[in-house]
Amino acid sequence: MKTQVVDFDTWNLLSGVLYEEAAALDEQRWEDWLSLYTDNCVYWVQAWDSKHELSCNPENDVSLIYMDNKSMLEDRKWRFTSGTSPASVPLPRTNHLIGNVQLVEFSGEKAVLKSHWQVASYRFRELTQIAGRSRYMLTLDNGLWKIEQRQTVLVNDQVQTTLDLYHI
Repeated sequence: MKTQVVDFDTWNLLSGVLYEEAAALDEQRWEDWLSLYTDNCVYWVQAWDSKHELSCNPENDVSLIYMDNKSMLEDRKWRFTSGTSPASVPLPRTNHLIGNVQLVEFSGEKAVLKSHWQVASYRFRELTQIAGRSRYMLTLDNGLWKIEQRQTVLVNDQVQTTLDLYHI
């Protein structure tokens, strides 16, 4: 994929996917959140192998989260919204902040973006902070930009709470 210069409207559409994902998670609009992903999406949260080395292969290495299609995201969403996951009852209130969004590659049908983020999560009168960075591959799907891949690195890989999709 080669990089092209994008106009302001295209930039708003691309970066808007990241901002909409954050808003949908914060507002617990789960179906809207799922609609941002393609059916063949990959959602990968890498684990740290050492202080400065990340796992490289989700098929062979330990990952914090690895899901390789949308139905896996749907299953996980059902688990934390159905009340059957004690670690998710009650669901926390979250606030996602997205920043440093950069366009890495663009070809008209595909785009790669990077961002840094922080999430504040409030549950049981406790506020926890999680920070990280993500690399997104977006694809044009029936005229809408959707997430085909999301690869995430947590800065604080030893979080104070159970880690789930709404924390990232």
